[in-house]
Amino acid sequence: MTERQVQPVRASRFWVPASCIIVLAVALTGFGLLMLSSAGAKAPKAGSDPLHILYLQLRFLPVALVAGFVAFMVDIEKLRRWVWWLYGGVCVLLVMVRIPGIGRAVKGSWRWISLGPINIQPSDLGKLVLVLALSHYLANSQRFLRPVYFNWFDVGPKFPWLISFKKNFPWISPTTEAGWDLYRGFILPCCIIGTICGLILIEPDLGTMALCGAVGMTILFVSGARIQYIIPTVLAAVSAFAYVVYNWENRMKRVTSFLDPEGTKANEGYQLWQGMLAFACGGTTGEGLGKGLQQRYFLPEAHTDFIFSIVGEELGLVATGLVVLGFLLLFFVVVFSLRRAHNLYQFNVCLGASLFIILQALINMGVVTGLLPTKGMSLPFISYGGTNLVTMFVMLGLILNCLLMWARPPLMTPREL
Repeated sequence: MTERQVQPVRASRFWVPASCIIVLAVALTGFGLLMLSSAGAKAPKAGSDPLHILYLQLRFLPVALVAGFVAFMVDIEKLRRWVWWLYGGVCVLLVMVRIPGIGRAVKGSWRWISLGPINIQPSDLGKLVLVLALSHYLANSQRFLRPVYFNWFDVGPKFPWLISFKKNFPWISPTTEAGWDLYRGFILPCCIIGTICGLILIEPDLGTMALCGAVGMTILFVSGARIQYIIPTVLAAVSAFAYVVYNWENRMKRVTSFLDPEGTKANEGYQLWQGMLAFACGGTTGEGLGKGLQQRYFLPEAHTDFIFSIVGEELGLVATGLVVLGFLLLFFVVVFSLRRAHNLYQFNVCLGASLFIILQALINMGVVTGLLPTKGMSLPFISYGGTNLVTMFVMLGLILNCLLMWARPPLMTPREL
C-alpha cells in the first residue's frame, strides 16, 4: 500500500488552501474564456465567425483538465524514477523543433511541432521537466548544499501566521551542513538548467529562456547553493543575454521601442503603443465587454500576448486589478503552504510550479504596460493557446498533489521507528 492509502488526510490542511487555488484557477480560466469571446473576434484564424478563437480554446480545455487531474493523482515520488527519461525526451523534442518538416516556423521562430491539426510547443514542456529534474537532483544532493533558513521571516510567536521557515524542515539534518561542493552542488545543477535554456535559445525564444533560467536559479538558491557561486553566474548570464540582444537587430529594436514607445509607434513600437492606448481608453470601468476598438482595428495578436490590454480597455482598471490580485493570492497561498513540505523534492516541485505561473503572468503584464521590453509571452489561463493552457493546469495539478501529501503525516522511516 502506498503512503496515500495509509495516512489519513487532515482536511483543514488540504481543503482550505486547495479550495482557494481551485477557485482562483477556475475564475481566471472562466474570465479568460469571456475575454476571448471579445478579443478573438478579429484574430487571423477567426474568419467570419467572431467566436472561432473561443471555440478553439474550449477544445483544449478538457485536455487541460484531464492533464491537470493526472498531475494531481500521480505519485510524484514514484515519478522520480522516470524523471531523466522525461528530461531526455523533452530535450529531443526541443532539437526536433528545428528540423524542417517536423518543426514549424512562425515569424522566424521555430517553436512548434506540427502533429496534424495539433501544434505542440516543446518549450512549455521544458518548463515541467526542468522543475521535476532539478528538484530530483537537488533532493539527492543535499550533502553538497546548505539549507536556506530565511531568518528574516522568523518574527517569533507573536505573529504565528507569518512564514517561519526557521522551523526545521524534516530533510534538514546535521549532515546537510557539512559544506558546499562546487561541482556536484552547483555546476551539475547549472548544467540541468543550462541545457533546457540553451535548447530554447536556438528556437529562438529569449523570454522563455530567461524565465526558465530565473526559476531554475531560484530553486537552486533556496535549496542551499552558495550565494558566492550564484551571484557571479547570474551576472555573467545577464551580461551574455544583453550581448546577444545588442547584436540581434530585431531584438534590439524591441528594446529601443520599449524605451521610447511614442517615438517608435509607427514601426517597432506599434503594438506596445496600441496596447498602452487600450489601457488609456478603458479608464477605471472600461468601455464595456465587446465594445473595445483596439482588438478590432488596431492591436494585432490581441487574443494572445496583449489580451491584458483588452481587459483594460473593455473592463477597466477594476478588472485588471482583480486579475493581478488573483495571481498574487495564488502565489501567497502556495508560499504559506510550503512550510508543511515533507522533503526538499516536494518543496521544490511546488515552488517551481508556482513560480512558472506567477513569473509568466508578471512578465506578460510588464510587457503590455510598457514596464518590460516587448516579448511574446502569454498570460496564464487567460491568453489563447492550447499547449500553454495544458501546461498551466499541469502545474496546478502538481501544486495540489504536493498539498495533498502534506496534509498527511509524513511516513516514518525504520530508523525513526
